Amino acid sequence: MKEFLIRVVVAIGLVALLATVVYFGGWVQACALSLLSFAAVFEMGRMFKNRGVDICAWPLMLLALAQYPVLLLFGAGWTLALYVMCFTALIVERILNKKRTNVDVIAEITVIIYPLSLLLCMGLIGFCDDDISRIGLLMMFAAPCMADNNAYIFGRLIGKKKLCPSISPNKTVEGYIAGLIGGPMGGMIVWLLQEPLWGINIHWGWYVGLGIIGAVIGQFGDLFASTFKRWAGIKDFGTIFPKHGGIMDRLDSAMMFAPWVVVSFNLIGVA
Repeated sequence: MKEFLIRVVVAIGLVALLATVVYFGGWVQACALSLLSFAAVFEMGRMFKNRGVDICAWPLMLLALAQYPVLLLFGAGWTLALYVMCFTALIVERILNKKRTNVDVIAEITVIIYPLSLLLCMGLIGFCDDDISRIGLLMMFAAPCMADNNAYIFGRLIGKKKLCPSISPNKTVEGYIAGLIGGPMGGMIVWLLQEPLWGINIHWGWYVGLGIIGAVIGQFGDLFASTFKRWAGIKDFGTIFPKHGGIMDRLDSAMMFAPWVVVSFNLIGVA
């Protein structure tokens, strides 16, 4: 019970942080995402080090800190230029540093893709400069987080059949099915908030459909993150959030879902 209460308190704090970012947007969103991305790169670097892989972290950390301010001020074109410069710096460093190996470089490229390019989508939806971008950012977290909560609660209560014991021993089929219900629930929460808060009226079916995608993609994102942790021999990426793990442990589902939200918003012509 104590563990559950700690998880609830931390979750409430994270929801409050998300609400603050969604409300203010702009530089508050850019700074918050920059710090989260920086911490994610740090955690990935530490995880790789556990397996003897030594990445060149400074270009990746600079990219993590710079990509959202550049996106906010100058747009996607200049942000792409940052990625090109980061990749070039890593290649040049590999040539000049005799101790650096190609395995290290492969790990560096992995960090560019996972998590940095995925987290960038949390800025590509917009910086809450309009109500649509607020809905998009909220949706990125609502569906996968509700799926994760349902999976955790019902997995603990009624879970019996293991889902992927070699990857994540505690996850169950029953929890996964409950998570599939949680995703649309998160979508419906955003649907209920859209009109009273922002005067937007997107059909509820769109939120349910996107919520189902969020539940599926989010839970696979969680499992994908677990493959790194099992490979590195660690339980969590970090310990910053009691009973929740690190930044990567909290963002693994949302960042995998974020590109789907960006694409879907553009497909229906609301972004």
